[in-house]
Amino acid sequence: MTKPELPRLVEQTRALLLLQMYMTLLVLFFMTFLLHFLANAMGGTSGARFYVTYTVLVCIPIVLGISAMMFRRGMALGWMLALVTELATLAVAIKSIAGQFTGLAAIILLVVGGYATFNLFRPEVRRHFFG
Repeated sequence: MTKPELPRLVEQTRALLLLQMYMTLLVLFFMTFLLHFLANAMGGTSGARFYVTYTVLVCIPIVLGISAMMFRRGMALGWMLALVTELATLAVAIKSIAGQFTGLAAIILLVVGGYATFNLFRPEVRRHFFG
């Protein structure tokens, strides 16, 4: 049994969601590796913000994977989950760039997240989910 062919932009958006999921997992791997050193170096309130950011970054790949799976099935809930997750990713990336964790990973997440969000609002993608 073969899976039905998705429209080009829908498949591209699904691929971007999966790419972003893997990139976020890679960022989490490095943050976990450096967690002890970074938390001790930052002290009180910055450490709390770091843990909140870390918790959000743990949830993002899970929801991105679920959303990409729903994209294949054409479920509108997948589109909504992708939008909410992309907005959370953009918020974390912008906060990371403006704050203490400026880095290439945050900039890449910002670019991929912005492009995926832009794709979500293209007519071909919306038509696929909302008829």
